[in-house]
Amino acid sequence: MGIAERRAREKDQLRHKILEAAVDLFIKNGFESVTMRGIADRIEYSASTIYLYFKNKTEIVGAICSETFETLIERLDEIENRGLAPLDQFTAGLRCYIAFGLEHPHQYQLVFNNSTPEGCADMEEPNQLGMQALEYLGRCIARCQAAGIFHPTDPISDAIAVWMQLHGATSVLINDHGKYNFPWPSQEALIDRTVDLIVRGLRA
Repeated sequence: MGIAERRAREKDQLRHKILEAAVDLFIKNGFESVTMRGIADRIEYSASTIYLYFKNKTEIVGAICSETFETLIERLDEIENRGLAPLDQFTAGLRCYIAFGLEHPHQYQLVFNNSTPEGCADMEEPNQLGMQALEYLGRCIARCQAAGIFHPTDPISDAIAVWMQLHGATSVLINDHGKYNFPWPSQEALIDRTVDLIVRGLRA
């Protein structure tokens, strides 16, 4: 490995450490309470080092949002490229979304559950990536409609309604659903039931 390649890898690794530390601090302490120096202290670097990568906290949140969406979109693209039957592709995407949230709970909570810090709502890249993820659901629904499986309604409107249901289920599963005194089935059974109810609601 050459010097330039090694430096590029080290730079990527440090950027990743900054984002990981920021996610943890934002979730635990809230966006307003976290400082650039605090993030630097967490990874045992100087604050000036952090500023070589990000100019402020808002830019860090934007990077976290973008990378979170990019990872989710990569997984959805993999499903779409399998050539599955329309309904199988749709249900695989639903399960993928929930699984992604459970595998990346801190990133998921920061992107979807926390109040958006001032300035982040206008960030173009995260918004575009979020729309890409929504459009995946829309395409799946449209294919099921074309196959006569789902009602012929507006696919994007349905995609938004489906996302709302997925988001609710994912958020509850992340946030220790066992603390509620309900007769909870297993996590797998809850996911199966959520997917089944979504499909039933869309069926023709």
